[in-house]
Amino acid sequence: MKSTILKEKNSTHLKKNGLFYLLFVVVLAVIAYRIQLSPIQTTVLDQEKPEVGHMAPDVTLRNLQGNLEGLVDHKNKVIILNFWATWCAPCLEEMPAFEKLYRRYRSQGLTVLAVSLDKGDFSKVQGFVDSNNLTFPVLMDSEGVAEKLYPSFTIPFTYVIDKEGRVAARVDGAKNWASNETFAALDILIKG
Repeated sequence: MKSTILKEKNSTHLKKNGLFYLLFVVVLAVIAYRIQLSPIQTTVLDQEKPEVGHMAPDVTLRNLQGNLEGLVDHKNKVIILNFWATWCAPCLEEMPAFEKLYRRYRSQGLTVLAVSLDKGDFSKVQGFVDSNNLTFPVLMDSEGVAEKLYPSFTIPFTYVIDKEGRVAARVDGAKNWASNETFAALDILIKG
């Protein structure tokens, strides 16, 4: 009986740490792969694609203040590009963790860009941002431009983009972005 309980606890612990280790391995693999590439292979990876190792497609949208803002405005920063909507419960649960992440790392060269997939009246988005005291930029994808550049079958989904503008990781579904495992992985990207 004790053995079964210990196995279940170890299994849960391994699943928790599994995401961190996966993200860590992906980042290391991308770095190692980039070092070994020939000039022809590098050119292929310099194409903009929403895939790990490729340059992230640039997207510019209106923020909640009505100004244009995009990836290009955050050059040389690690960018957490999150796609969400007010009608998505898991999306709303993630937002406080993104705020913690943003406040912890914004002075070290990280930003969070939250792309709202809400259509129509944006007062619901503004109300959610205000009521949760979110300070990171929220961009409105009213025309579906970002959705076309970064297609997905899930929501929320998030891209981690390194300082050079390459996609370092993609996370489908909700995640605890304020976990120690996430902080450790981001420390590597920010310092790298």
